[in-house]
Amino acid sequence: MESLFPPLQLLAMDQIIRSDDVPGNLLSIPELDFSQDLLADRTAGLWFRLGAWTITPSRDERGIQDVISRQSFLLTPGQFSEIFDNLDYIGNHIGNLGKPKGSINHQGATKTYDYSPFHRFEFHFNSVTVEPLVFVRSITTGVELFINPDLELYFELEEKTTGSGIWWDPRRGVEALRRHVVEEGNLAVVDIRTDYLSRYLQARQMALVVGHYRHLHLYDPSPSNLEAFVAGDMVLGSPDQRTKAILHNNGPHESILGTPSFLRRSLHLWFEIEPPEVDVDDPWAEEPPFDPYNFTLPTRVGPVAPARWTHFRQTKGRTFEGATCDFMDDVCFRQEVLTKYEGTSGFDVSDNGSVSCRHYWGLIRSTSRIGNELLATHIGDFAEGVPFEEWPHWKQYVVEPPSLGTLAALREEKTIPDAVNSVERMLKKLNVAFTHFADSIGVGDPETLWQGSLDSLAGRQLKWVYPTDADDDEFLKRATLASTLVIDALAPASLRKLLSAVGKDLHLNDGSPSQPLGSRNLLQRVTLVAVLVQDFQPPIDGIPKLVMQVESITSSATEADLQAELVRSYQRVRDEFAPLAFLYDLRTHGGLAHTPNMEAVAAAATKLGLPGKNWNRTDYLRLLSLVAGSIMQINQHLETAAQQLESRHL
Repeated sequence: MESLFPPLQLLAMDQIIRSDDVPGNLLSIPELDFSQDLLADRTAGLWFRLGAWTITPSRDERGIQDVISRQSFLLTPGQFSEIFDNLDYIGNHIGNLGKPKGSINHQGATKTYDYSPFHRFEFHFNSVTVEPLVFVRSITTGVELFINPDLELYFELEEKTTGSGIWWDPRRGVEALRRHVVEEGNLAVVDIRTDYLSRYLQARQMALVVGHYRHLHLYDPSPSNLEAFVAGDMVLGSPDQRTKAILHNNGPHESILGTPSFLRRSLHLWFEIEPPEVDVDDPWAEEPPFDPYNFTLPTRVGPVAPARWTHFRQTKGRTFEGATCDFMDDVCFRQEVLTKYEGTSGFDVSDNGSVSCRHYWGLIRSTSRIGNELLATHIGDFAEGVPFEEWPHWKQYVVEPPSLGTLAALREEKTIPDAVNSVERMLKKLNVAFTHFADSIGVGDPETLWQGSLDSLAGRQLKWVYPTDADDDEFLKRATLASTLVIDALAPASLRKLLSAVGKDLHLNDGSPSQPLGSRNLLQRVTLVAVLVQDFQPPIDGIPKLVMQVESITSSATEADLQAELVRSYQRVRDEFAPLAFLYDLRTHGGLAHTPNMEAVAAAATKLGLPGKNWNRTDYLRLLSLVAGSIMQINQHLETAAQQLESRHL
């Protein structure tokens, strides 16, 4: 993953210990190999380990006990050489790191009291004072790795959920700091993104020193391991390398009380990472992770460098590549650029395509969707609204501004957010029509029928960008979400209350024994009641008989023409309910949580006039239109029936 910050040049060497300085006997026994500790690059990789603690020392199936303790602190650059000669065992020097304490100082006959808070630690062998960054802290359940809160406060990090141990940067939408457990739950660690560590050291103008301890016990060593093992101690590193490694090689230790013999190798490793330099003339200028002079976006006048409208640390004599355009000239992107932010905590994507990250940044002033293909915004608004670290992402989706004819063609397609909003508007009107119909029947204070919201997970995801290369699973997922939003949000109690007011058993099916109907069938029966009122104008107490007559296969009417008319009304309701029935069938056959029955799905889709497979965005928009149309027809039936019932009482 690309660094969010520019590649700051750390002055420390890449390798902690140079390969040529490590004796071969330290690498000859794989089970006692410390090469990953000694030869590692100091700041390579996405994450840097600030602290570690083995929770319960134990032997693995290979007969190896591996114990690690790692703490870190900040000190003034240049002071590592002052403490270098005195550094030896990790526990001797930073065993009490981060522990507040009071002390009495004697100066002749004078005694003074001094208190050292957790953020100030003084080595006992000289007056060098350091600031703990990550250290071991005893708690009632054992130990934990404590993180200096200044690290979170500087970056304005937020813990994702209380107690999760994951802090993220809401401005950039990435995890920046983690306190978690690895190695099958036996190694507690604190990791920070390397680019955040570099930026923090630069801001503090402090060097980072890591005190890393590790020991390996190899039980029941083989004859070849015993032969290759070289006992004795050694020291590697130097002040110039800003590294000191003290290794102890002991053994073999004989069996004690039945314990098998073992070889022991331990490591006390100190290494420093110096801070990058800071520009005191402009220390807060944002440094792009690319060359802003060469970064261009296409406009109608040619490639233009948007950085000309931003503030950054400029280089004297440099000029921007490309042409010059007006602040309000448009740049266009494929709408897939928004998928990074859709559903990501802290980000908001509006219906018009505007993007914002809380109060930190936003592309909102001139942004608009062009159909469902493109997103357009003024190049100046892009430069001022989007932070530098996001620019490479946007450039992946930039396109040449389309012709006027292409723009007109793209705008003919209704945008997905508008299509979803149309469904919501019909559902809100359904609430009004249902309440009106319930009042006309005499049902007092009916509960709101549709209780869904576009702020729900289903509502938000229905509006997400529909990728042009999406397969059938995308359509199935969207249709299932539509079913959740429309059908699952219906309140069956309201429907049953209305039907019970018309006839005591109307909320039941015709099974033996009868069972309560579900939300979709309840709404269909309410709509049928409304249609019967509308078409036949029966008394309220005569409606149950008509419902039974039209829905029962075995029933017959005394007049054949009346029966035919009833069947036509019933069929009209079923046809108008077809889109909602499709949503229900998709929940049954679509396979989000089980193996899909594609034959049943294809049959249901074909019945609705959609293809049986190879669905795309056009089919999704068609489905939303059909669902909105179906709800609109239900509304009309409910309103018409309510008006007719009210006219009887005038």
